[in-house]
Amino acid sequence: MSFLLRLREMLRRIFAEPSPDPLRDGETPAWSRREERVYRAVVVTATVWFGLAASWELFGPILAGHYASSASMGIIAENMRRWGIAGPVWSYSAQKPGPDQYYCHHPWGIFWTTRVFMGLFGRHDFVCRLPAVLLSIATPPLLGATSRAIHRPYAGAATALAFVVLPITLSFASFNALEVPVIAHSSLFLWGYVRLTQSSKRRYLVASVVGALLALNADWPAFVLVGSVLGLELVRLVSGTHSASRELDRRRAQWWALCASSAVLTLAMYVVLFREAGKLDDLFGSYQMRSAGNEATLAAVLRSRRYWIELMFTPVAIVIGKVFALVALVRVVATRRIVETVPLAVLAMAAVQYVVFKQGADIHIFWPHYFAQYFALAMGGLVATLAPPVRWLASRRFRRVADDAGLLVLGLAALVLVCILRDGVAALVYAHETGGRFNEKGLRIQSDGDKNAFLRWLAPRSRVIGIHDSAAPTWADVWALGGRPVDVSAEPPNAGSDAVTLLDARFLPDSTRLALFQGWGITAMGPYWALSGKRAAPRVLVATETEPSILERYFVSGTEPHRALEPDPFGEWELSTHYGDPPPLPDREPRTFEEHRIRHNAAVLANDPVRAKTELEALLAGCRTLDARFSDGTSIVCARYVDGAAPTLTLLLAPAGPMSVGTELSVMSRIVARAPWSTTMADPVRREVSFPFTLAPSRWRPGFLYSHRIVVRHRPGTEVFEALLRGRDAPTIARPVEVLRL
Repeated sequence: MSFLLRLREMLRRIFAEPSPDPLRDGETPAWSRREERVYRAVVVTATVWFGLAASWELFGPILAGHYASSASMGIIAENMRRWGIAGPVWSYSAQKPGPDQYYCHHPWGIFWTTRVFMGLFGRHDFVCRLPAVLLSIATPPLLGATSRAIHRPYAGAATALAFVVLPITLSFASFNALEVPVIAHSSLFLWGYVRLTQSSKRRYLVASVVGALLALNADWPAFVLVGSVLGLELVRLVSGTHSASRELDRRRAQWWALCASSAVLTLAMYVVLFREAGKLDDLFGSYQMRSAGNEATLAAVLRSRRYWIELMFTPVAIVIGKVFALVALVRVVATRRIVETVPLAVLAMAAVQYVVFKQGADIHIFWPHYFAQYFALAMGGLVATLAPPVRWLASRRFRRVADDAGLLVLGLAALVLVCILRDGVAALVYAHETGGRFNEKGLRIQSDGDKNAFLRWLAPRSRVIGIHDSAAPTWADVWALGGRPVDVSAEPPNAGSDAVTLLDARFLPDSTRLALFQGWGITAMGPYWALSGKRAAPRVLVATETEPSILERYFVSGTEPHRALEPDPFGEWELSTHYGDPPPLPDREPRTFEEHRIRHNAAVLANDPVRAKTELEALLAGCRTLDARFSDGTSIVCARYVDGAAPTLTLLLAPAGPMSVGTELSVMSRIVARAPWSTTMADPVRREVSFPFTLAPSRWRPGFLYSHRIVVRHRPGTEVFEALLRGRDAPTIARPVEVLRL
C-alpha cells in the first residue's frame, strides 16, 4: 500500500505545475501575461480560420449528398412558421399538418433554432447553414477555455488548435444537423462546470445549466455526456469530498440539481410529445434499425471502416487519442481532480454513439464526429502532461528552456497539428465536392447542381411540380422549388394537365423514353426531362457554364460552375433526330464542343463529308486521342479534360451502329498512390464515376459521334480512370482503357 501511495505522490508531482498550484478544486490559477497572450492569439487564430472554413459556400444553393439534410432544416422551419406548429414536418403540404406527421427520432431543438433564424432572415439558402456556422465558430474558444480551466492556457491553446485542423470538423463545420450543436452546447456545459469547480460565481452555474439544456434538446448523445458528469459529481458528493469552501459546495449541489432536473424533464417532455403524436414505436424502431448488425466483433467493424476513420481523423490524431485515453486515467488517479474526467466523459459519449448504433456508422461518414471534441481535449491534456517533465529535464542544464517548457511543448504540438491540417484541408475540399459523401463506398456520386438549376428555372414557370423516382429526389430538390407541396414519387401527369413531372431519362428503359417523347410535352435539360400533360413540340435547354469569380468561389460556390439556362437548338435537333422528326439546325457556327459534335452528326446525316471532317478536326483539337477499339468496331476517339470549379472529362465515342439494350460505358477510378505528405492511407475503393447515356446506345447511328461527360470529383492521391463498355451483349476489349490520370 505504501508503494502505491508513493507512486501516486510521484505522479502528482510530475503532473503538477510550479506555483501557483492548480491541482485542487476551488482554485483559479493566475498565469504569466505571456502565456495568456499566447493563449488568446492562438484561440483567435484558430477561431478565425474555422469560421472561414465553416462559411465557405455559405450563400450557395444546397445540393445533393449528406449536405442536403440542411435543406430539410429549412423545410421544417418554414412549415413551423407557415402553420404555427412546434413539431418538425419534413414535407410541404397544402393544409396544416397534424402531429401524426411530426418527425420524432431526435429532440427538436435544432429545428427550433433554424425556425428562429428563418424568422429573422426569411427564406434563404444561407439560413439552412447559418446556425451550424455560428455554433462552429463558438466551439474552439469554448473548448479552449475548458482545457485552460482544467490545465493551463498553453493547454487551452492546443485544444482550440486541435479542433480546427481535423478533417471531420472542417468537412462538417456548416452541417446543420445534430453533431455540431451537441458539440457546441456541450462545450458550454463543460466549461461552465469546470469553472464552477474553481469558483462559486453564479454565472458559471448558469452557463453550465444553459449549455446542458441546449445540448439535451439537440440530440440523445448529450444525455450520455451530461449523465456521466452528473454521475461522477454525485460520487464526489456521496464520498464526502469537499470543495475549497462551503459556498462552492452549495453552488455545486445547486448545479447538480438543476442539470439533473433538466435532463429528467427534457426526456419526459419528449416522451409525452412523441406519445401524443403516436410516434414512440417509430422512435424505438428507428434506433433498433440504427443498432442493427452488432453481432460482428468491434475489431472487424473497425477494420471495415478503416479508410473512413483515417480520412476523418488521420492516423496521427487516432494515435494521440488512444494514448491520451491511458494518460487521462493516470491523471485522474494521480491528481484526484474530478475535472480530469471531463475528456473521458466526452470519450464515453462518442463511443456510445459510434459503437452502439452500427448501422448509422456504416452509412454516415460523419457518425464519429463527437470524437473530435475528445481529441481536442486530449491534445490539451497531453500538452499539460508533457510540460512539467520537459521543464524538469531542462532545468538541470538549460534554464531558459525550462522557463519556456510550456511554450516549447505547445510549439511541438502545433507542428503535429500542421501534419493533420494537410489532410484536413484536402478533406474540406473533397467534402464540398461530394456533398459530404466522400467515396460513398464506390457508389456513383452526383452533386445535382444541374438538376438544382433546372428546378429553380421550372419553379416560377410551373404551378404543380412532382419528381419521379428516376430523378432520385432529395430535400435539396424540394427546397429548390420554393416551398410548394411536392410529390417525390410522381408519375407522368395526366393528359391535358398543367402539372409537370421531372424525371431522369438515363434511368428509364429506352422504350419508356420513346413513349414519353411521343405522348407528353417535354422540356429537356441534359438528362432531365420535365413532362407536361399538355402535348407540345419538344423544347431543349442547355446550362451554359461559366467559372465563378474569386468572391463567388468563396461565398457562393467553389465546387460548381455558374449555370445560366438558355434554349439549345442543337440539343433539340439531336433529341428529335433519335426520337422523332428533327427541326432544321440554326445557320450560325458552333460555339461549344457539343455544338461541333452535333454539327458533325448533322453533316453525316446530310452526306456532307467535307463539313463532317471540318467538325471532327475541331473536336480533336482540344482532345487527347485514344487507341481504344472494341470488338464490334466501336471506338473511343478521344478524351477531353477541362479543369475548373467542377472539372469534367468528356469521352468521344464513334459507334459501329446501334448497340444492345442496356449497354453502358463504365468509367471506374482507383487510387494508385496516396497524396504527397499525407498520413492517411490510399482509398482502397474502386469507384464508378460515370452514368448511363442520355441517348440510349440502342438508338445510336453509325458515323455519328456521341459524348459521355463525367464530372470528376478527384479523390486525394494519384487517381486513374479506366473505361470499359459493359452490358449483356456489350462489345468487348482486351482490357480497360486508361482515359485520365490525376
